[in-house]
Amino acid sequence: MSNSDKLNKILCDVFDYASVDDLSDELGPDEIEEWDSLAHVEIVTQMEGAFDISFAVMDVSRMYTIGDIKKILKKYGVEL
Repeated sequence: MSNSDKLNKILCDVFDYASVDDLSDELGPDEIEEWDSLAHVEIVTQMEGAFDISFAVMDVSRMYTIGDIKKILKKYGVEL
């Protein structure tokens, strides 16, 4: 499974989306009703496990959109 597929699976599972086609880089908590503080922690925890990384608190707080998540993953050497 590619890193993009792993990320898409995490996002679809946490947000309860059937298809990754419903997700775009511009979407954030204002557009995704399921994206609350608990979902945010779940996303971070699952990504840390899936990609064997540990995010700095500052980076976790800067995950405003799906696009931001991808940029931060790249910062940690995760190729998407």
